[in-house]
Amino acid sequence: MKKLYILFFIFLIIAFSLTLGCLRKPASLGSDCDIRVLADSTIWKSAEAPLREIFEKVEYTPQREVVFNILKGEPDNYKRFKNLIFLSTLDATDKISQSVNSSLSENALAEVKSGNIIFVQKTQWAQDQIIMFLIGKDLPTLLTRIDEQQSEIFFQFNDHWNKFHEKILFGYKEQVDIEKHLLNTYGWSIRVPIDYKLEKQSAKDRFVMFRRNIPPRWFAVYWMDAADPNIITKDWCIQHRNEIGKTFYNNEVVEEKWEEVKSEEVIFQNRRALKLKGLWKTPDDSPDPAGGPFRMYCFYDEPMERIYFIDFHLFSPSLKKRKLHYLRQMEILANTFKTKLENHM
Repeated sequence: MKKLYILFFIFLIIAFSLTLGCLRKPASLGSDCDIRVLADSTIWKSAEAPLREIFEKVEYTPQREVVFNILKGEPDNYKRFKNLIFLSTLDATDKISQSVNSSLSENALAEVKSGNIIFVQKTQWAQDQIIMFLIGKDLPTLLTRIDEQQSEIFFQFNDHWNKFHEKILFGYKEQVDIEKHLLNTYGWSIRVPIDYKLEKQSAKDRFVMFRRNIPPRWFAVYWMDAADPNIITKDWCIQHRNEIGKTFYNNEVVEEKWEEVKSEEVIFQNRRALKLKGLWKTPDDSPDPAGGPFRMYCFYDEPMERIYFIDFHLFSPSLKKRKLHYLRQMEILANTFKTKLENHM
């Protein structure tokens, strides 16, 4: 009898596993940075340029790269792709618009008529999928609302990308012991993926650096005591980045011959920060000259009375269009930064 119970239990487990397997949606296809747009040719002709302006933001690494690529989707083959946008108007008669409009509930239809155009669904036909429906009562209204809601439209896809890659970075395992060490020793912490090695650390020099290979990339935190946040300027940050480079990065310096360093004020972890984007290089007479893109956040933490520099850069001359991918992943690491006070909130 006991054996029968065990066999029955095993049978239930197998049946349940098979059911889950049948219910599990297939893996999504396509690059993480490709967004396919499904729309009638008339709507696409008018909306293509605004959508490219929203998503194809240019970064130089030093090659020209864009954050997302806008592609015209095929109406007969789209359900498995990772990133989708459907465009429609309530007065359109094309098949795509009619299909989208006929699926609207009364509440959704009322929202479109009142001016809301954005509807988002996740994992509809495939895993890790995001689908955005942009629907207007007519084409002029749709285009006007797309222009007005550029930030929200971009945010939805960028946030989805970040959350997907956060799972990749931290889903398997992270180095919790090192995170606790950073917090207890230096008064701040970041989340550390399993494949990032703690390469340099010095309480005296107020510097900590991690490295990951293939391609080689470095993520560092440097800090200094300060009472006045107004000293943070673009030139001041470049000067300190050069000092950090000479001391800890094999004499690296900021390179502005090919591309000027760009700076912008941003909100970083609920603080005002200056974000720098630029290129670095080692001296021309180095045994192994190197260079590549870097990103740096510089900000003042009032409770700690410190200025922090979060700097990350990589070297991969063989990659022509993928450096931005790794910089964006390191952005995710940067945004896990917390001080000791924040960790106890």
